[in-house]
Amino acid sequence: MSAKPLPSDFVLDLHDLASIVLHCHARFEDRFVNTQLVEVNNGTTRLQSLPPHILPQQWDIAGAINKQRRIAYILRKDPSLSERVEVNTFAHPEGVKLPPSFKLGTRELEDILWRCKTFDSGYLLAYVAQSVFERLPGTARLHARTSSGHEIFCAPSDVMVAEFEILPHETCCMVAYKPRPDLGPTRVDLEQHLSGMGNIVPWIYLMIGKPISEDLDTDTRVVFDLAITQIGGRGAGGELFALERGFDYHNKLLCRYAEEQGDLQVSGKLMMSPVALRKQGDTLTDMVMERLQKLASGNVDFCRYCGKDDISTRCTKCKKAWFCRDCQAPGWKYHKVWCRPSVQE
Repeated sequence: MSAKPLPSDFVLDLHDLASIVLHCHARFEDRFVNTQLVEVNNGTTRLQSLPPHILPQQWDIAGAINKQRRIAYILRKDPSLSERVEVNTFAHPEGVKLPPSFKLGTRELEDILWRCKTFDSGYLLAYVAQSVFERLPGTARLHARTSSGHEIFCAPSDVMVAEFEILPHETCCMVAYKPRPDLGPTRVDLEQHLSGMGNIVPWIYLMIGKPISEDLDTDTRVVFDLAITQIGGRGAGGELFALERGFDYHNKLLCRYAEEQGDLQVSGKLMMSPVALRKQGDTLTDMVMERLQKLASGNVDFCRYCGKDDISTRCTKCKKAWFCRDCQAPGWKYHKVWCRPSVQE
């Protein structure tokens, strides 16, 4: 059965969309479902939870030759966990081994968790956002509001795909292991996931709005980047994505986490070649559209920071934005820019 079409006058706030897409992705992603963090290593000390030889050769090259900062996350798989790991259950209950002077609070755990979940998902997430726009009525409107107060409305067709390459300032290695006592007391199954190990990384985002200039200084279009956490980044408002005017994105945000390489290539549509990856993207798009249908029907009680449904607390000032209790503080930096007192009692 096909989904009920959205209203012709539907207005899609891109900040809301990003929260929904990432929440659906977190529910859909299957590599880090039941893994918990046991160690963070930045190359200043030897590994404590596993033998040091499990780190790839690129780890030493990145530090000694390429002079990149290094970070390794050691994660232990526990198939017995009954629910997906979230931020509040991500740290292993027996503790997390840390390098000297490394702070591990809720924000740092959130950064690490999302870095794992998005480490190679940039194209998938961009494809999902693009597919959502294509399924909207032609008369719908996209609403982009940035943390700096910039605002635009545009048609769903006013979207371009931007691709280029970056060299992250920090290289990342994620090692997920599962103990195998059936094979021996020290045997484990091991998976390695590498990001930016001395190599350039393909990067992608969507450009929202009608172009009015080729000069970033004057162009009003907004960058919609759903994978900024892949390189340890966040949006300028502390979000787990970037929604910023093009000039601010390139000159104030991305440069904190990576060096741009080569020219920006702009096209009208992102094509997902691998059939399996396209199928994942289409399934994830269906999940997002189902949630947008609920939004259009008046079910607005989802967290504007993490995207979770059925939230019972909302902003006491505007009474329009809903937040989980734990998300009120991290969500405020962006929300305060647009929060206006409610005229209702």
